[in-house]
Amino acid sequence: MQLQKKNFVDFYNEVRDQFPKMRELNTWDNYDWSADSNDNFMIMTELSREMAKWVAEGHETEGQRLMDLIERYFHEGDDAVTSIIYTDFLVTIMEAKKEPRERIKKMMGPETETHYKNLFNFYFETDK
Repeated sequence: MQLQKKNFVDFYNEVRDQFPKMRELNTWDNYDWSADSNDNFMIMTELSREMAKWVAEGHETEGQRLMDLIERYFHEGDDAVTSIIYTDFLVTIMEAKKEPRERIKKMMGPETETHYKNLFNFYFETDK
């Protein structure tokens, strides 16, 4: 029997439960974060920017914990969740300032790293 994959609501609830700073973001009021919402790409982008900010401020433990969650969702998340993580969360990391981006890349698990490297076929990292 195959386990049911987790959806956006599952992911967001885990993020909000495990990271109080994320819970404080206006994101949750500004966007529809239901499983079938078209706003999910905006939410993932904002979560990625927030994590990059944490890392830039020296909160690497929190950044690592979030990257561990991202890695887990590449295995546990449904296709919609993993697609938005790939196309929005990781692309936003590519756009982050170089110094925190390089630290974030070291936090990636093997699945996340593979997807990140695949993005080089479509995007490039900024040199900010």
